[in-house]
Amino acid sequence: MHSISLEKIYKTARIVIFAVPIFVISLGMYLVLFPIESFGYLAGQKENSKFEIEKNETLNEISFGVFPTMNHQYIDLTIDPGNSGNNCQDSPPIVTLEKTYRAFLYPDGEPINNKDTLKKYLFLGNNSRYPNGSLLHLKPTDEVYFLTNGRKILFPGPEIFRAFGYSFENLADVEKSSLDQFPDADNRIFLWTRPHPDGTILQAYPSHKIYLISNGKKHEIENLENLRDLWTNYYTIAVNDTGSSNQLICSSQNKEMWGEKIFCRFDRRQLLSELGGYYNFTLKYPSGCSVSDIDFKKGSVRLASEKSFATIKDSFRKIFTSIVNRYFLKQ
Repeated sequence: MHSISLEKIYKTARIVIFAVPIFVISLGMYLVLFPIESFGYLAGQKENSKFEIEKNETLNEISFGVFPTMNHQYIDLTIDPGNSGNNCQDSPPIVTLEKTYRAFLYPDGEPINNKDTLKKYLFLGNNSRYPNGSLLHLKPTDEVYFLTNGRKILFPGPEIFRAFGYSFENLADVEKSSLDQFPDADNRIFLWTRPHPDGTILQAYPSHKIYLISNGKKHEIENLENLRDLWTNYYTIAVNDTGSSNQLICSSQNKEMWGEKIFCRFDRRQLLSELGGYYNFTLKYPSGCSVSDIDFKKGSVRLASEKSFATIKDSFRKIFTSIVNRYFLKQ
């Protein structure tokens, strides 16, 4: 009896030893082919939260957003507002999603309507011939830097470069001696969690208006000829005009509520435009519920891919492109 028990234990142990790595490999392949990204918020651990809550008491809105590294099909939002009073429980908010760039959500600043003012913005803290907003390419190392207020920020890789709307066609090749005249910015590395830096020029569609980002505001450049005169090879990053036409509303069939908790599912394919990579959520509350009385307890944004052959092909394409960019296209 004792030997039989040991034999069963031995067989069970062998099955477990072989099953665990198979399970780990299978799970890894699943996550590679059908990637998932999650962003969480906890009121008591804001330093560890992946997004920040912003209240606009004038509009009675709460907004927040995330910048995923990949394009997923489904965007799931779960919010636990915590204790928010009876008025808020009886009148749930209207939840909308907009795909844009975070810097384009900045408030409007004073328009730039003359060449001298534009020159001050383009060369703020910068005595070189390269305007702020330039993409400086150091050929020997293939490093690319963004120039902002006379300082340089390094792009850590091509993925984040493309995700923020930049194009390699707009690079300006420089020697190391030219690059060294620019000190590193306080944020030395270009990060996913930060908006476009000062000096970025955005062009909105379909209005074709052009804006320059500076000090937390977007300033419309009213005379394009001034920009051409000061920066012959300027470039813009395309983004959609803000408005309801570029928003998805969490419809009743996709919204669930239990107590005060809210769950919404959005389908990215229903967005009219793919411009921008920042998913901005807005909760618009009725007048009877003041956002000043609402303190989110926790929340999460989960992005998942469609389980299809097209997703598998797209995943393999991105893996192949990443390998080529990192190991075969370096100069």
